[in-house]
Amino acid sequence: MLRIEELMKELKEQYTIILVTHNMQQASRVSDFTGFLYLGKIIEFGSTNQIFTRPKEKLTEDYISGRFA
Repeated sequence: MLRIEELMKELKEQYTIILVTHNMQQASRVSDFTGFLYLGKIIEFGSTNQIFTRPKEKLTEDYISGRFA
C-alpha cells in the first residue's frame, strides 16, 4: 500500500474523506463506499464491495471491467 493510502486509512477513522479518481484499483483499496459518476450524473452509489463485485447498473459494470473508459 502506498504511503498516502496508509495515511488515508488512518485519517478515515476520524474524518470523512472524498477521493475523486479514475484509478479503479485505488478506489477499491481505500474506500468504504464508492459512487460512479458519468457525464456529471451519479449512476450508482453503494458499498465498495457491492459496486466492484455486483454492480446494479450496466454502465458501472462496463466501466469497472474496462469495456469503456
